[in-house]
Amino acid sequence: MDIFADWRNGATTMEWRSTTEANDGADVTVFVRRAGTPGAPALVCVHGFPTSSIDFYALARELGAEFDIFVLDFPGYGLSDKPQPPYVYSLYDDARLLVHAITEVWNLTDYWMVTHDRGSSVGMIGLEMLIARRRGAVPAGVVMTNANIYLPLANLTAFQTALLDDATGRATAAATTPELLAAGLGASTFMPRRALQDPEIAALAKCFAHNDGIRVLPDTIRYLHERADNETRWLEALSRCEVDLSLVWGVHDNVAPLRVPNHVWQTYLKDKPGQNRYWVVPTADHYVQCDAPAQLAQIIRTTVDGSDIALQTLGDQPDGAVLVDQSDTSSRS
Repeated sequence: MDIFADWRNGATTMEWRSTTEANDGADVTVFVRRAGTPGAPALVCVHGFPTSSIDFYALARELGAEFDIFVLDFPGYGLSDKPQPPYVYSLYDDARLLVHAITEVWNLTDYWMVTHDRGSSVGMIGLEMLIARRRGAVPAGVVMTNANIYLPLANLTAFQTALLDDATGRATAAATTPELLAAGLGASTFMPRRALQDPEIAALAKCFAHNDGIRVLPDTIRYLHERADNETRWLEALSRCEVDLSLVWGVHDNVAPLRVPNHVWQTYLKDKPGQNRYWVVPTADHYVQCDAPAQLAQIIRTTVDGSDIALQTLGDQPDGAVLVDQSDTSSRS
């Protein structure tokens, strides 16, 4: 199956004018896709670095009969424009883009959000923006999956470190091909490990090749500087937010290891307002939505249902997702 072609077919685009001052109102064409069942409960999925919304391909197939699924590729990623320097990529610009899509393009008022990797930073910023609007566009809940949401406990790879370094970033990108990057991710961040022949990894290579995405990697990865400067404030704001939140983590992640969600859950999420849950998925690495789409789909169904559940292992199976902890400080009837 050509996942890249299948994902691209039936998609649309939207125009976005960057809000980052340094970009001087630059216009960018953004890939937008809607999948699933129109009129069903809405689900907005927010992708990470260095991939794109195609990460949610398998999850969309799992949930398509039950949800109306909305995704986009942020500028610099996937099938969207990938402007070259001096264009400045920013989490805040992407958060404003996400809010614009939710409120002005998709016109959503009743929906859930799933975030992954860099998308969790965009999601936290966007959530603050949506709450500040006070116009009914706040998600009913958020499902946050593997992400370096607390960098002091994360393990950046040598490749990430080289891209971040002004002295080595351009040379590192120049020495990388779309196939090499995709194969590297398949061999280190998916479980079980995957080769370039795997359909999802082959689709990633095509996404990286589209509009010469490798060249902008030293620019897009600079979001880690924004995260380092602001992540504590974002997490503190999230700890006061009344939106329900489920934290879902693939156990085998070495870049954002379990000590990251453990710390974030205990410090910021366990006692926050709302219904909050912490899941771990024993069969998944960093891309839990690709490694265990059926398990993540069931967690999303359970989360959206909102019913009280006991601590458990899904299906009472040894490889089932485990509900490690939960809290509920909401006033549910």
